[in-house]
Amino acid sequence: MPLRQLIIIISLIFLTALGVRLLVWQNKHSDVVEVQTRVAENYKHLARLLVENGFSSFFDASSSTSNPDLLGHPPGYSILLALIYRIAGESDAATQLFQIVCNSLCAIIIFLIGIELLSLGVGTVAGFLAAVAPQFSWNSILLLPDTLVALPILLALYLVAKAYKKPLWPLVFIAGAWIGASCWLRANGLLLAPFLGLIILFVFPSGVRIKMAVLLMAGAFLTIAPLTIRNAIVFGHFIPVSLGAGQTLLEGIADYDEEGRFGLPNTDMALIQQEAEFHNRPEYATTLFGPDAIERDRERVRRGLTVIRSHPFWFASVMIRRAADMWRLERVPLISTHNLPAGWLRYVFLAVRGVQRLFITAVFLPLVLGGLIILVVRQHFRIIALLLAVPAYYFCVQSILHTEYRYVLTLQYFLFLIGAFGLYILVDRVGRMLAKVERGQATLPNP
Repeated sequence: MPLRQLIIIISLIFLTALGVRLLVWQNKHSDVVEVQTRVAENYKHLARLLVENGFSSFFDASSSTSNPDLLGHPPGYSILLALIYRIAGESDAATQLFQIVCNSLCAIIIFLIGIELLSLGVGTVAGFLAAVAPQFSWNSILLLPDTLVALPILLALYLVAKAYKKPLWPLVFIAGAWIGASCWLRANGLLLAPFLGLIILFVFPSGVRIKMAVLLMAGAFLTIAPLTIRNAIVFGHFIPVSLGAGQTLLEGIADYDEEGRFGLPNTDMALIQQEAEFHNRPEYATTLFGPDAIERDRERVRRGLTVIRSHPFWFASVMIRRAADMWRLERVPLISTHNLPAGWLRYVFLAVRGVQRLFITAVFLPLVLGGLIILVVRQHFRIIALLLAVPAYYFCVQSILHTEYRYVLTLQYFLFLIGAFGLYILVDRVGRMLAKVERGQATLPNP
């Protein structure tokens, strides 16, 4: 494909994505403060400490920056916020604009993955779908790291797709590093490199499979290692990225325990109150981690595993239901029709809202399933494996824990790409049928 054509398509996708996200930000920025306020404030609190105490305090066990109660999330997002605060002051708008740009780049990356694995037409459709989808534009303005996690993982899969066509070890190693970088933002991708390594063993040429899989995992390991080493130095325990697995495991089980058979809490407040009463430690009720943070989280893991071992088939059904929910599109606020600007811009807002209304599961899921069926019929099994690598990882791993749509936002990009393939084939078939009809009419004899 000519470079000029590629640049034009990339520019159009990026500008469309950027424009849609800016419109959503202008229309919805006041609503963001009501979403996950406590979690967002936790990230901001660590960012302020990094600004006040300096980034070196991150490695100081005696500093308030190293408070164990801040171990509930990886520090990457707070570090990013601290950098933004140093440049622009404590500005939510600056953070949102940065996230909007990064999320707009995601639409370009999914376009490039589509070109590598499918075709220019499919990649273009996928890029524009990602550009206008309300699920991505809404999450891009939330003061949470979930929208940023998608970019390094998409970059990793793009490099793997490139290496699939032409095996080059630097591409795979850098892909692993990008996966590791995503873990600094959210720990959900901690096992993605080994999982993707298994996929590589099946889809790459036999002579390079093992080498490429090992390089991918090495890139991820070396990127995550500084954080693990820091945790060992500061807290004296092996903590790969952060705490919180026990909390999300217990609350995830409780979400589906409608009868309350296991006596597990389904909220953070209920959890810490239960622990305070059980251990006769009133101070436990004030923080989610705080005193004895590491042991408290490990005890939560043990409690959750006890339930799983006792009810394996029930828990398997929970995982299946969670995985099934991940195929659905998140219901997000659309652009509001109240207080729209006057003039031509009003019609732009209304047009974007009209397009956003089409992104529902009833429309989206048939396209995805149709695209998958066509890929299977055409026996593109290796391409299917690469396209479904990230979704399958979340289906298998994230379904173990408490899950929210924002946790699995990244997998939606790959489902969009498969859906774009289904849509492209559908439009192509309809176009060919109409062309045949027109040719048939043109050859009819004149009366």
